Amino acid sequence: MRLLSLLAVSRQAAALSEFFAVFAKLAAAISSFNVKRIGVLMVALGQLLGASFADRPITPYKDSIDMSRFELVWQDEFDHGFDTEKWEGHYVYGANDTQLRDTAYWNRDQVSFTDDGCMKITVEYKENGPKGPGYYSYGMETNPNKRYDAGYKGYEQLYGYFEIRCILPKGAGLNPAFWLLTDGMWADDTDGGVTGAEIDVFETPTDYDADDKFFGSVYHTIHVDGYEKAHKKSLLGWYYANDPYEEFNTYGVEWNSEGYTFYINGVETAHSDFGGVCQAPLYLIISVGVDEKVAGNDFLPASLIVDYVRCYQYK
Repeated sequence: MRLLSLLAVSRQAAALSEFFAVFAKLAAAISSFNVKRIGVLMVALGQLLGASFADRPITPYKDSIDMSRFELVWQDEFDHGFDTEKWEGHYVYGANDTQLRDTAYWNRDQVSFTDDGCMKITVEYKENGPKGPGYYSYGMETNPNKRYDAGYKGYEQLYGYFEIRCILPKGAGLNPAFWLLTDGMWADDTDGGVTGAEIDVFETPTDYDADDKFFGSVYHTIHVDGYEKAHKKSLLGWYYANDPYEEFNTYGVEWNSEGYTFYINGVETAHSDFGGVCQAPLYLIISVGVDEKVAGNDFLPASLIVDYVRCYQYK
């Protein structure tokens, strides 16, 4: 708890520092009569004050990503069902396997596809699930070292831009996420993040309450040095998306030797080189975690709806 408090204080101090930087940008926008930019920066100033004193979310307001620097090298548009050349189960070992992950069983039957080319990972309570009564969900990955399905190849990439377009599931107890990982992260000490890291492009708090300060927001986190005593993480703050439970938003990260830059709808939210930048290829994970708060979820069944996942490399 003390560590969480210290991390919050650190984020609040950073937000206060950013407040003064934005104030200078606002002065420049006023002098140039850039009305649209003035409005964006005014909102940012108010939210940065909230972040400074209450660790509240911020609407992205920084620079937009320049996609002309990249070329598309890998993608899944989910137009042809579950591609077993690209994806395996995460914490699940084979197409028909079921594993308990926190508060839900993960099973591939929770994956379905829409007529307009989207994938759905649905969380629901089943009386007659593969493991009996309980909550069911799923996670999937492209780890090329994990081969339980015939023909599976997987995918991993060193550096570039990684993006998902999706609608988030509603209700308490759900933790939808898009993240990057390498097997080197499983070591107890990975030399900071250099030889292994977990990069959470986005995930959400499991509270779901319109009165909660995190409602409608996502956050980015970097994990290094394994998952045991040496583990360290940096939570880079909370950021609003556009009505994320009803509308598609994009969540992305640009990763190179200088660090990680996160984006929502192509607008920068945060930058960090925490732990030392990972120099090992990372694979992709899409998942919907479930915790005990799901017992109060009034929206089940609820689905993470994914339009696409795309990976870009520098030209």
